[in-house]
Amino acid sequence: MQRAGGIVLGVGLGVLAGWGLYHLFWVDFSSFPLPVKIASTAIAAGLIILLASLVWERHRVSKEEKAKFKGVEK
Repeated sequence: MQRAGGIVLGVGLGVLAGWGLYHLFWVDFSSFPLPVKIASTAIAAGLIILLASLVWERHRVSKEEKAKFKGVEK
């Protein structure tokens, strides 16, 4: 049940973030000066990279923990 809730939350946040990024970069972005465009693009790219690495690291650690306790009974 927690996994389903996490998936629904992730999809909802993804849609909301996508909508926000669409409006930021394609609708309102043309009125910003060039340094603001570069900085906001760098910030968005950095956040995406950090979140992706966090998810990947958590997934890797979870697999290692499961393998460590594979022979242990509940």
